[in-house]
Amino acid sequence: MDDSLLDALRYKSEGPDVDFKEAQYRFENGNDATKSEMLKDILAMANSWREGAGYIVLGFRDRRPHPAEVVGITEHIDDAKIQQFVNSKVKPKLEFRYEEHVYDGKTVGVISIPKQKRPFSISNDFGKLRRNIVYVRRGSSTDEAEPIEIAAMAAADAGRGPVDVALDLITRDGEPFPGSFSLDFFEFTEQMPDYRSSRANAIINPLRQGTTLDNEDFWRQLAEFARCYGALIEMRFALRNHSGQQLTNTKLEVTVEGVDGLACDMLTGDDLPEPPTEIRRLGLSADIRTIPDLLLADKPGVATIKEEEGNAPSCHVRFGVLLPGEVLRSSNTMALVISGPGQVRLKCRILAAELSVPVTFVHEIEVAGTVRRLDFEGFKAYLAAKGLPV
Repeated sequence: MDDSLLDALRYKSEGPDVDFKEAQYRFENGNDATKSEMLKDILAMANSWREGAGYIVLGFRDRRPHPAEVVGITEHIDDAKIQQFVNSKVKPKLEFRYEEHVYDGKTVGVISIPKQKRPFSISNDFGKLRRNIVYVRRGSSTDEAEPIEIAAMAAADAGRGPVDVALDLITRDGEPFPGSFSLDFFEFTEQMPDYRSSRANAIINPLRQGTTLDNEDFWRQLAEFARCYGALIEMRFALRNHSGQQLTNTKLEVTVEGVDGLACDMLTGDDLPEPPTEIRRLGLSADIRTIPDLLLADKPGVATIKEEEGNAPSCHVRFGVLLPGEVLRSSNTMALVISGPGQVRLKCRILAAELSVPVTFVHEIEVAGTVRRLDFEGFKAYLAAKGLPV
């Protein structure tokens, strides 16, 4: 759960997929009657007619047609206890999860219920609920389903089975991803000097686009370019839906850690440095981002890097809708710049509205290679040995 989901829910009205509750359920110290209120709401949401996941949002006051007001909750409920309680009463097994989150400075709770095979009911009378009665959410209210509606639920969900989703790592070119890499690790023992060409740089009109100057940072940019690309591991992601149902709001989150303290920088392939040039052109900066550039991050399949305070950066890829049998690939790459030989561990989480809990994968990459400690003259000698002009 994150702020973006809560933002979206807050601006929705109550309906078959959203239910706002101002206060926490009386569960820990509640009796059968108060506990049955929570159970009834979960059953009704699970049986509701909706396209994606359903959410019971605690700590929000409904103010339709205005956005819901955040009032927060003061009592905590443990997800494991709710899981045990609900699934000891309900048939068949009901998938859901309960999470708490600080939002707008207040603690709120969310019960997320993925779309799954219905109908659900309880095996024995409990509190205010009766056995074998199918409670359903219609609009913003809860009702008992009619026999014809119960039959329609079963027919509509007949082909719905468990979610089966897989993740493949692939290279930039779409080839199978190797399990090991041999890289070059550059460590520069001195600061690279300013670049000076043998020709004079006459400036006739500083405002003219054609006026050029030496790029004084050329050697430093070239050293950073060599450091980055020498120790680069670049990858794309392919998400496969083996289920008989579509997945919605599908998202991939990837965090990376170096084993035994190995350092690793994370960025997107779009943010890798360009090869530097010996001259620079006066005029408008080429770094200005256009509106299409800014909107690109919201398109499906685009990898973006998020850095949260106190946590390692993570790569986020939003795939959106994933149809049964469909394979979607990230449109750009995730790039890792490794500090030296060792092992890198990728921790991946797949989230979707139909998943009660994220699907997790761990992928380990072995990294070998040569550490090159070079001063400026040694760097030029390395470039000359590669046949590059210096």
